[in-house]
Amino acid sequence: MNKKEDLHSFNLSEMEKWMENFFLDPITSYMDQLTFRIDLFETENEIIIEALLTDCVQKDVTVSLKENKVFIKAVKRELPLGKSGQPCMRKVELPFKVINKRVTAAYSNGILEIFIAKNEAGPGCNRNIAIP
Repeated sequence: MNKKEDLHSFNLSEMEKWMENFFLDPITSYMDQLTFRIDLFETENEIIIEALLTDCVQKDVTVSLKENKVFIKAVKRELPLGKSGQPCMRKVELPFKVINKRVTAAYSNGILEIFIAKNEAGPGCNRNIAIP
């Protein structure tokens, strides 16, 4: 499947089924408690991944894309008694190649939002996403 075909192959019923499975998966709930919480939202034009990173500072948060996966890496703030921050990572595996979509991110007040356009093409390569 080429990049242009992948851009237009967005299947709504497949995405809804995938989102339902994501939220019903007990591993998702476990990872929410172990690392940081992730929520998924869908609008007419975008899929939004929201990560609750209240114990992190923006400079220690990175977002990267590889094929159909979104990786969120963060370092929790320094802990009491001089202990260093704790690195943590979450991976969201999507039912389509996210590298072929336009992806942007924003961080504010401890919340990271990743916006994946449903109908806008991206460069089609693995990459890091800037967080302004």
